[in-house]
Amino acid sequence: MRFGVCGPVSLLETAKRTGFDYLEMQVTAVASWSEEEFEVNCKKIQEVGLECRCFNVLFPGDMALIGDQADASRRDLYLHKAFARLQKLGGEIVVFGSGRARKKPEGLSFFEAYRQLVEVTYAIGTIAAQYGLTIVIEPLNRTECDLINSMAEGAQLVSDVDLENVCLLSDFYHVATDHEPISDITRIGAFSHIHVASRYARRYPLPGQPDDYKQYFHRLKDIGYQGRISVEGGAEDIEAEGRLSLAYLRKIWEEA
Repeated sequence: MRFGVCGPVSLLETAKRTGFDYLEMQVTAVASWSEEEFEVNCKKIQEVGLECRCFNVLFPGDMALIGDQADASRRDLYLHKAFARLQKLGGEIVVFGSGRARKKPEGLSFFEAYRQLVEVTYAIGTIAAQYGLTIVIEPLNRTECDLINSMAEGAQLVSDVDLENVCLLSDFYHVATDHEPISDITRIGAFSHIHVASRYARRYPLPGQPDDYKQYFHRLKDIGYQGRISVEGGAEDIEAEGRLSLAYLRKIWEEA
């Protein structure tokens, strides 16, 4: 199993020393780099030699995706620029969480908001396919978004979009925060990316935390999951806590 960590390009060398298999950066950060910064960072990634094929935070929070404020032209121009850069970096997986961007606008019915989200996700997936990228839907807990809050709802969105490169993510933090049944991993049976963090304060997974990673990993192994697992949380000392977290997660995966 490949374990990575979410963070900025400045974390490259630390992530490599810590033993992570890859770094998962934010799409919004990559898209915001100047051309000079992009070239410098591409070179840095090559020199450090750490894989950067997964990306999260697809949209900036001020880019509404549904409702009257949505601007499809702005959205698509942004996606083409961002996806072209991800392709040059060897990108494979793009996480579509972006809770603020996909939030249901006030006054719009849930049914209409969901219908529009299906259309938006189809458009995102269609553009992503041009750059060889897979979009993974990230269900978010109810405090962060009001659309797609469970693995089952995410699976429904994937089904309704019906594109080969639009798939599903599971995030342990969101699953645990909303008390989702971990057994739904088995019921759904297909995931293309995984995030993990402690339910408590969203920290790096560490021994002694009251989180049931073992059952979570057991379910993933049962369905034959062979993708990547990214740590997406906070830490006081990234290198020290990262080493402990990585050893802990690898041990649980082997035992699950």
